[in-house]
Amino acid sequence: MSKLDFIVIGEGEESILELARGECSRADIKGIAYRDGSRTITTGVRPFTDVNTLPLPARHLIPLGRYRALGMPISMTSSRGCPFHCIFCVGRKMVGAKVRYRNAGSVADEIQYLRTLGFHQINLADDLFTANKKHCHDVCDEIIRRNLNVKWTSFARVDTVSTDVLVKMKAAGCQAVSFGIESANARILKTIKKGITLKQVVDAINMCNTAGIMPHASFILGLPGETPETIRETVDFGLEMKKLGLSYGFHLLAPFPGTEIRDRCDHYGIKIMTNDWSRYHANRAIVETPATNQAMMDAIVIKWENEYNNELDHIKKRIATGEATAKEAEPLVNLERIILIYDLMMDRMIEKRGTWHQTGPEADKDPLKTLASRLHASVNVPLDRIYITLKSAVEHNSLKLLRTGTEFRWEWVDYL
Repeated sequence: MSKLDFIVIGEGEESILELARGECSRADIKGIAYRDGSRTITTGVRPFTDVNTLPLPARHLIPLGRYRALGMPISMTSSRGCPFHCIFCVGRKMVGAKVRYRNAGSVADEIQYLRTLGFHQINLADDLFTANKKHCHDVCDEIIRRNLNVKWTSFARVDTVSTDVLVKMKAAGCQAVSFGIESANARILKTIKKGITLKQVVDAINMCNTAGIMPHASFILGLPGETPETIRETVDFGLEMKKLGLSYGFHLLAPFPGTEIRDRCDHYGIKIMTNDWSRYHANRAIVETPATNQAMMDAIVIKWENEYNNELDHIKKRIATGEATAKEAEPLVNLERIILIYDLMMDRMIEKRGTWHQTGPEADKDPLKTLASRLHASVNVPLDRIYITLKSAVEHNSLKLLRTGTEFRWEWVDYL
């Protein structure tokens, strides 16, 4: 990190702005750290921001059109903070334990603006959207009052949802709620200060089903006290909850700096195997407990990944034989479309293959078919799928043709 100039600690809006303006000494800017010769200087703590004073993100300055082309949901928040004390979570270190709420009108204004940009799916990325029942109702009531007709998802805890809140969320467009369950072992749940019971998990799933909202959950393997038996307990519990309609996934513990579990790893009996931050993606083991090791944990996740891929292969075969229903095929078709567009963007294939000169009768041909053919020479995807994907991008105003004289040039619509 020889080129590292500053670290911004916690929320960055005000600290980064003061740094950019350069109107005062860096020592007077709260909430940053920097090097002064051989010393590391950390300035005072900056108070948390009043979220109702913040402007909307300057989304016009980023190539938002590419995200829209991928069909990904766009993220926003209606609050910051989480009052709970899970020992593995770094979120409250950044945004605090006291939840600060935006007013419902401001939240609805941002949703309305995102709808004008062509985004129909929003991820409400609050640390805990259901932390306060009144806030949930206020936001949902405003969405309903304005008839915003938007689909959205949020994060919740199984002990902060109720049937009335979930029914209201559904009426306002909520499609799915994600819960952190972490483990099915009561002792581990107590150790990590999760503060939930398995009965609350079952109740939350049933309430989601009643409201018509898809329940999703994540489990963390490798927590303090993990053994082969507790892993089996969690895996079996997930399978039982799947019968109730729960979709879920597994992550492996990533003990991020600033978390209690990392600061007190010896106390919690875990061994951190690496400080290579590129490996802190929660998909491979970087922690061991006295009863588990990296190979054991990785094998579980690899098995789960293989089962998922086998399920996708099964759906592919059913699509090929015409046996798959539209509902069954849709997720896979959408995934393949996203992967193709992502690869085209990352490899800059539109920029490399999307411009040509054409004259005479050939110029009357469908330029989109020409583009698909030119890409097909470099992309290992069936020609018809390339064409359908490109056509969808054009129809959604994510890809455009610029024609000047004999030149045909295709471009992504970057800025909205």
